[in-house]
Parts: sequence; structure tokens; C-alpha cells
Amino acid sequence: MTFKASKKVYIAILIYFTWVIIYLAYDYRLEKQQIYQRIDSQLEVAARAIPLILPANFHSRDMHFEDFGQQQDLKNILRLSEFTKNLKVRYIYSLIQRDDVIIFTSSSATSEELTSNTNISHYFDKYEDADPLISAVFETRQKRYLEIADQWGTFRTVFLPLQAKDGSWYIAAADIEISHIDSLLADTIIRAASFAAIFILFLIPFIFSFSAAQRNWARHLEQKVRERTKDLHNSERQLSSILEHSPVGIFHYDASSTLLTVNKRFEDIIGADESVLIGFNMLDNLVDPQIITAVKSSLAGEVGFFEGPYTSVTGQLSIYLRAEFVPMMNSTGEVIGGVGVFADDTEKENATSTLKKLSQAVEQSPNVVVITNVSGIIEYVNPRFSDITGYSFAEVIGKSPKILSSGESPIEVYGDLWQTLLSGQNWRGVFHNRKKNGELYWAKEVISPITDKQGEITHFIALQEDVTEVRRISDEMNYQTSHDTLTGLLNRREFEKHLVRTINEAHTQHSHHALCFIDIDQFKIVNDTCGYLAGDELLRQVSNLIRDKLSNRDTLARPGGDEFLLLMEQCSLGQAERNADQIMLSLKKFRFRWQDHSFPIKVSIGLTTIDKTTESATEALKQVDTACYTAKDAGRNRIHIYREDDELQVAHKGYIQWASEIREALDNDRFVLYAQQIQALQNPAKPGYEILIRLLSSTGKLVAPGEFLPAAERYNLAPQIDRWVIKNTLKWMSDHENQLQQVSGVAINLSGQSLGDESLLGYIIRTLESSRIPPQKIKFEITETAAIANLRDAQIFIKALRGLGCQFSLDDFGSGLSSFAYLKNLPVDYLKIDGMFVKDIITDPIDEAMVRSINEIGHIMGMQTIAEFVESEAIRQHLIQLGIDYAQGYAIHKPEPVDNILQQQDLTKGSATPLSDWQI
Repeated sequence: MTFKASKKVYIAILIYFTWVIIYLAYDYRLEKQQIYQRIDSQLEVAARAIPLILPANFHSRDMHFEDFGQQQDLKNILRLSEFTKNLKVRYIYSLIQRDDVIIFTSSSATSEELTSNTNISHYFDKYEDADPLISAVFETRQKRYLEIADQWGTFRTVFLPLQAKDGSWYIAAADIEISHIDSLLADTIIRAASFAAIFILFLIPFIFSFSAAQRNWARHLEQKVRERTKDLHNSERQLSSILEHSPVGIFHYDASSTLLTVNKRFEDIIGADESVLIGFNMLDNLVDPQIITAVKSSLAGEVGFFEGPYTSVTGQLSIYLRAEFVPMMNSTGEVIGGVGVFADDTEKENATSTLKKLSQAVEQSPNVVVITNVSGIIEYVNPRFSDITGYSFAEVIGKSPKILSSGESPIEVYGDLWQTLLSGQNWRGVFHNRKKNGELYWAKEVISPITDKQGEITHFIALQEDVTEVRRISDEMNYQTSHDTLTGLLNRREFEKHLVRTINEAHTQHSHHALCFIDIDQFKIVNDTCGYLAGDELLRQVSNLIRDKLSNRDTLARPGGDEFLLLMEQCSLGQAERNADQIMLSLKKFRFRWQDHSFPIKVSIGLTTIDKTTESATEALKQVDTACYTAKDAGRNRIHIYREDDELQVAHKGYIQWASEIREALDNDRFVLYAQQIQALQNPAKPGYEILIRLLSSTGKLVAPGEFLPAAERYNLAPQIDRWVIKNTLKWMSDHENQLQQVSGVAINLSGQSLGDESLLGYIIRTLESSRIPPQKIKFEITETAAIANLRDAQIFIKALRGLGCQFSLDDFGSGLSSFAYLKNLPVDYLKIDGMFVKDIITDPIDEAMVRSINEIGHIMGMQTIAEFVESEAIRQHLIQLGIDYAQGYAIHKPEPVDNILQQQDLTKGSATPLSDWQI
């Protein structure tokens, strides 16, 4: 080869080297970009998970150090730390900024930090060595990736600005250690270097190929090998034939443990092709230490053995292997390799293992196993049999299973058992067996015949499960599903089954029965005064008192709440009324005592007859429900018998029709807001207004509230009407914000049912907080009777909204029996004197005294007074003399659509329209 030719070769090699280096540098740059992209993606995902892990309403602008205790702080730390366990991320945490100071609100911690309780960032800890660039993130509110160093180490960090529910900003952050990134980059460099080495290795044979001497030497060597190979072919073919037809796997390996030859059976056992196996180095690639020891033994001149489970290097093959490794030596005694023999004993081992497992399963089974011969004589029992029955193995072998018989099973059961088994089928059933000590237990059994290869029955095997506890629980559950857990009486579902059966009997046998509905009057007072535990105890005592007055034919149930249902079978209506009267008298004598309180108990009772004319259980329950509530409407503490032509019941049915009309009006938005002025009497002031409601019927007629509100109260629709009024009033105020400057405020009525509605309270609070309506312009009116009946709920409701700035007025004050006694417990701003005292104030001295007293008490307690039903100028003047603060009535202003009050309000002067212009 000439020098010129060699020069070209070397130039080509240099170009090759240069290309490899350039390519590797380019590949490293791409790999580095991808690593940082993956890391940044992981960091952002971790940071965005923080608000999902932490409690709701976290990071609000009014957060303070005292808001969360140590327990809640630790709970937050553990939640964040648990989240980071399966991530490469080191820490996740959130930050807020207060007066240019960066503060932790939460942070994860490592396992070591949690164990030692050191170096943990707690709620409202100051971030002492915070990087100044973090403040820039708060200012720009732009996501940034920074590499920072602080007391915890050096990290790449994402700072993600997020907005809390109240609009305030905080940062969710996630750290990953720079050392971790460096290790990833180092791995990339190593892979690149390995790749370069492989490319360079390819040059070595290329370089040698340009050497003439090397080529001549290779040709000479090839010729000698060819001659030697020819000599070996005959003997190799013979050996190959033996190897290929061997029933075991055989392979040959050299002194370095590299496979040189494998037979077909070895390929089958290993599950790999010859092209993959030849050249496989066992010591470098095998992982099982016992096989590696056996190979090393053969290469040391000793036979190596292995037997046991074997998993291939790829993990795709698992067998039970028996192997021998025999050393091969040359003429001088030097080990030059070895021969291995593999036998796959998986099927044999599986059969043995299965038999062992089956034996262990039977011995350790939680259920009883009994094996008998065809005559039913016991040949085997497992230990569980002795645990349950008390009989030892020796005591039952050779005996019949009849030793467990309690004598309670009918003889027909055993006949069916043998007939089923001898036909070759399984028998299933439940026996009430007897233990050795005489104790009875329930056993669920499955007995199966065992057959031989000819299909002949040789044995029977019984699997027995002790279901005594299950039966007990089932009985308890059946009782619980049919009974009221509080009183032990039947529940509504089970009672209705009895009622249906009784009605069917009345239809077929023309018998007479009676159905009674009992409702405790003013039950809510006990709950509100003493709590629900007292209410539950009252229900238990009342149920016992009623039960004491019943006969064996009577069925008593508690369908729910403070209601009871009583079915009196084979009982005339007259006798049923006398029985109900006895129950009522018994309860009248009873006084319920709880701690320092004592309550009289009264009930309202509805009664109806069950006979052949009763249509269904549903109809009977409707009748008795109507009768009971008719008794309540008539004054409570009385019995009312259902009759089709009863005027009170006709009125009650009218309530049902109104309830349907109200629901339709709510669905179709067919209510209209009205307003009536409330005038200041003592000092000039802006007028206020009470918001009223009218229903627009399907015929287009405006319906006054007195016609439909009683039905709304009866059928719990009042809260929905209240919500409609509040929603539309607040919207109206928001739409006319500027025009309301000269209005002192508006009053919105609330029903007693709304006082305990937490969702309504939350709705009002959220609406006021999210709108620009001044809460001081809103006054809620609650009737005195509703407030007293729902005292605890009223206190909570009033306290929550007064905290926002709303005002409260106690409506119809004076109508209750204990007005002044409850007044000190109700933090209201106004007392609205009941109109029944106001309308006759000029002619009735008692009414005047009542108004005077209420006014004086109200002023003493810091409240202002409002007189309603002011129907003449004379009454208005008299109220001024008495010192009443405000007046409302037809003499002041008649109700009109709410939009009209803005048209008649003189906004430029800020005064109300003269009184004479309001009168009609």
C-alpha cells in the first residue's frame, strides 16, 4: 500500500472521528433540553397539585398565624409529604407575601426530617433566605423556573403564581435537587461516551483491513481452519445427532462460561432460539446465585448441581429446573470449559406442590372438612372440625356424622340428602347441629360425592361452615330493617305491610278496623331547649306510655320524627275514639323532665276507619294524616275523625291545591314583589319599605299572601318562597343601586322554617359578600312565634347576618304568651308591635297599655319600635304621642309593585312623598 493511499485512509478516519464527536455533542445538547423539559413538567404538575391537597379556602388574604393549630399544620405537612413519596421532587410548598416578607403556609418534608422533627417549615414560618427573584414572581405574577440555593440545599424550582377563591395571590412551588439533574446529565454523557466507543471500535477491523500482511495472515489462518474443520465435520455430525435427539437440554460452554453449542431440547427448556443463546456468557448475565456457584464449580474442575425454581434473565420464563454442570479438560488437565445438562421438572414439581398445598389448605381451612366412605362412616376430619364441635380426631373416626345431630332436622331432609348424593350431585343445606358440650350451632353444608376413574362413588366430602354468628346478625338486621332503632316500634315500611294485610282482610271478610295518627304538639321546643338527646328520650317515653294502653291486637309504629301510627284491628270507630282518648289523657298527666326543665306533653290525633270501602293503604294514610293536621289547625291537643264532608278537612285539601299552585309558580317564576312604606314618626328620616309578595295565578289573577302562605307553611314550601323573595329583592336592589340612596332600607320577611336552613343562610352571606349592596340597608323580619319555636336556629341565623351588618325585626311582637321572657335571648334591632293591639289603640285602654309597655321595654333594651296596622291619621298621631319610632299601615302607604316606589320617591330632595298623596 503506497503512502498516498495510506494518507487518504487516515484523512477518512479523521473525518470519521470528527463526525462522531460533532454528532455526540449535538445529541447531548438535545438530551439535556429534554431532561430539563421533563423535570420542569414534573415540577409544574407537583406544584399544581398543592391546592388540591390543602384544605379549601386556604391562602385567603385574611390568613393569620392563629388560623391553624399545630394539628392542622402537621396534617398538611403529612399530606404534602405523602404526595412527594413517589416523585423525584424533593419538596413542594406554598408561599404568601405579607409586607414584603415571604412566608410559608405549607411545606412537605423528607422522611428523615419528619423522623428527627428538624428543618421542617411550618405554617406562617418566615422564609429567611428567600431568593430576591421570588419577590419578582409575586410582582409579575408570571411562572418562573429558577435555580436557587438556601438552607435546604441547591434546587431547580418552579414558582407558580395562583389565585385563591377570594382573589388573593400565592405561590405554589416544587423543588428538585440540582444534584439529581447533574446525575441525569452524567448518565447522558456516559451513554454518549459508550456510543462513541462503539463507533470507534468499528474502525479497528477497518484499519487492519488496510494492512496487506494482516490480510495474508488471515487468508493463511482461514485455510488452516478450513482444513481442520473438514476433519471435524464427521465426528461433529455424529455428536450433533446425539445431542439433538436427547430428552434433556445439553449445552457446551468455554472457560469463560460463554455458550458455544446448544441442542434443540435446551432451546425448548429456555424458550430462546440458538441465535440468541450462542455467545451468551453465563457468569456475566445470570442472576441466580446458586446457578452461578454451580457454573463456577465446573470451571474449577468440580461437578456443579442446581435444583429449584429458575427465572430467565429476561423474566419471561419461570420453570422448576434440575441442572448439572460437568467440567471439560484438555490433555494437560486444564479446564477448558464444560457441558451442562438441563431437565425441566416443572410439571412434576407442580403436581407435588399442588398436592402439598391442597393438604395444607384442608388442614388450615377456616371451614370444617369431613370425608366419609360410601356408607357414611367418617374417615377424616380437619382440625377445624375439632375447634367447632369439641370432638377430637380419634373420637369421630369410624363414627357416623349423626353424632352431631340435634334432632331438630326433619327426617325428610336426610332422605333428600342421600337421594341427591347417590345420583352424583352436590347437596346444599343448613343443619342445626349440637356440639360435644351440648351447645347448638348453625352449620351451612355442601356435601359432594367423590368418584374414581370409572365414575363409581368411593367417598363423600362435606364442607361445613359455622354460620351461627351470620344467622344472629341476619336476624338483627331483619329486626333493624323492620323496626325503629330509637323506640323499638315498627317502622313505616313494616307498618304499611300490616296495614295492607288488614285492608285486604277488611275487603274479603267485611271486617272493621281503625287507623290512628298521633303527633306530639310543640315537640321542637324540647329539642331547641334541651337538645336532641332530650328529644330522643321524650320519644322513647311517649312510645312506652302509648304502648301501655294497647291490646294484643293493636300495632304501633313510629314512621319518623315526632309521629306515631296506630292500627287497631277488629275495632269499631267508637271504640277506637275511646282508646285514643285514653292515650291522650295518659299523656296529659305525664310530665317530661330533663335536667332542670319540665314539659307538659300534648298530642293531636287523627282517626279514620278501615273497612271494605277503604281503597288502599296510601289512601288510608292520607285520610288519617289529613285528620291529624285538621286537629292541629283546630287548636291542637284534640282528636279529629276523618269525614269526607268535614269543612276543616275541605280547607286542608285546599291547602294541597295551593301547594301544587305554589310549586308551579316557583318553577315558572310567577311571583311579584310589592312594597309598603315604613315611616319614621319621631325624627325626619329617609323612608324604609317592607317587601311583600303576590302570586300571579295561572289565570293571571294576583293572589294575596294570606291565601297561599298557610299552605306553604303546611307543606314546607315557605323556605323556597323566602329564597325567591331574597334572591329577587337583592337583584332589584343591585339593579337600582343609585336610586336607593334616599331609602333607609328594605325589610324582608323570613318564615320559621327558613331559620334552620343552613343553605339559605349560606346563600344570603355569599350574595351579600359578592355584591355591592350595603348590608345595613337590609332588615330581616321574623315573627315572634317562629323565633320562639325555633329559638336556637333563630339565634344562629340572627348572629351570622348581624355580623355582616344586617338588621333584624321581631314581627307580631306581643302575640306570644312569653314574649318578654324570650326577648332577652333574641338580639334584634326592632320590635314590630302586633297590629291587633294597634288598630284599637284609641278605643281600648288595654291595647294602649300593651303598646305603651312594649315600646318602653323595647327602648330600655336598646331596640326601636314599629307599629303596624296604622289605618287612620288619628292612630298615627296617638303613636307619636306614645313615643313609637315607626309606623306602617294603609294610613301611611298601601302596598304597590316595588318598582313604583322609585317613581314616587323624590330623590333630588331626599324626602318621602307627602302623606296625603299616599292615601287612597
